[in-house]
Amino acid sequence: MRNIGKISETVLDRSVTKIIKNHHVDIKGAAKGLDCAFFSDMAVATGYVANEDDHAGSHAVINACNNLWASSVKPEYISLVISMPDSYREIRLKEIMKQVCETAKELDVRILGGHTQYVKSLANPIISVTAFGKPLKDISLTGSIKEADIVMTKWIGLMGTSVIARQKKDELITRLPAYYVDDAIGLGQFLSIADEASHASKIDKIYAMHDVAGGGIFSALWELCEELKVGCRVELEKIPVRQETIEVCEFFDINPYTLRGDGSLLIVTDDAKALTKDLIEQGILATVIGRTTQCIDRVILRDDETRFLEASNTDELIKVL
Repeated sequence: MRNIGKISETVLDRSVTKIIKNHHVDIKGAAKGLDCAFFSDMAVATGYVANEDDHAGSHAVINACNNLWASSVKPEYISLVISMPDSYREIRLKEIMKQVCETAKELDVRILGGHTQYVKSLANPIISVTAFGKPLKDISLTGSIKEADIVMTKWIGLMGTSVIARQKKDELITRLPAYYVDDAIGLGQFLSIADEASHASKIDKIYAMHDVAGGGIFSALWELCEELKVGCRVELEKIPVRQETIEVCEFFDINPYTLRGDGSLLIVTDDAKALTKDLIEQGILATVIGRTTQCIDRVILRDDETRFLEASNTDELIKVL
């Protein structure tokens, strides 16, 4: 039986990337670690939600726009495809569309259109959003930077914590106070990376950015290193995590470091001190968690223990929902 979630890196290489490579020579994209493609003076990225999620419409829009922001692109337009279980009532479609419209307004993007359909045997709606925008600057220096600091914004597991707390509130309040579970749900207010990405795009000495999403911080670090063709050394204890996330993960016995983490951004720079100072002054938590390395090993350090990162398609959110 196949693992549910993202396809493995091997399958991605063999059956997706290899097939479309060089199909359009004027397009930059379709590569491991890259969630955004560039063509002419525009860029495009896709986001989706396929699990049980009462805020799926909003989260799919945020995911697509975050993928653009992480490539220093300001989102301007979105289109969407909504596939729903044939048992869904029309009122649920209206709820999804209200979420899409409200989030698009908050993020200052316009809806171009899309497609909606009922699909037999679906358990949950699948919402796919394509976002379009114009680059603010070119920070693509793949292969030209080997050693630099890795700065992380906010905390890990934000979307996963918020979604699980909302969907499983009745279970969580058997052990945690209701107000605490509400605080965990409230982490959903931090899911957009627009503020930190737009600010970082104005700063020199930014070599790469990558948003944290499915697979959590460990997956994001691997993808960032794949994009830059480097290794990394990251100190686990320096990775910021909210206590709400720890409590939710302990309740369901899941790993916060592989929990869906939309809302956090990784930034590679050789002037981390200035960058973190600027972001903190903007009210955005920013922490240096490690460095990229010329050695290709991707290492997580904890006290005297060393863990080597591996490509993974695992996301703890799927285990719970």
